[in-house]
Amino acid sequence: MKKLNDFNPCYIPKLNSQAYQLLLLLLDNDEVAETELTRIFNGRQRSPLQILGGDKYCWNIINHTNDKGVIFARSLDPRHKSGSKPDDAKARAERKSEYKQDSHKLAKQGRIRESKAFIESIRAKSELADLVSNAANDDHYNQQAQNEKANTAPTVKASNSNTGGKSLETRHQPKKESKE
Repeated sequence: MKKLNDFNPCYIPKLNSQAYQLLLLLLDNDEVAETELTRIFNGRQRSPLQILGGDKYCWNIINHTNDKGVIFARSLDPRHKSGSKPDDAKARAERKSEYKQDSHKLAKQGRIRESKAFIESIRAKSELADLVSNAANDDHYNQQAQNEKANTAPTVKASNSNTGGKSLETRHQPKKESKE
């Protein structure tokens, strides 16, 4: 059974990181229950799992599932713990190949989806423009706009000695007479 210091440092995540903590758990145990990972990582074990199994470290993590496909435990590929450098290298190469295939598949899906998403965004903008245009020509909309205009203050003429005796048009409410 290999320990952490038996591996090339390039395969070891940063000390005290969640990925490092997960790796220690997987190296020390044949299998780690998903409930335990959920408790330790507060339900956020996805990130350290992705980091360990990702392109940089290529640890092959095995998901143990029940008959309904629910993951109940995780473990490292036994070849990582075997003590055989060729076996460890093969497990990493398999994981890297799987990772790159998944990455390629996602890239293709994104590329295929891109044109459809672009067309959908153009249609949505067009629908919005139609609604705005129709609203401007809608009698109900126009009546509301007229009502809003009617509720605004009328234009009143005010004179001020500072204006040289000329009247000014303003949009202010006329001043109410005080009752004294």
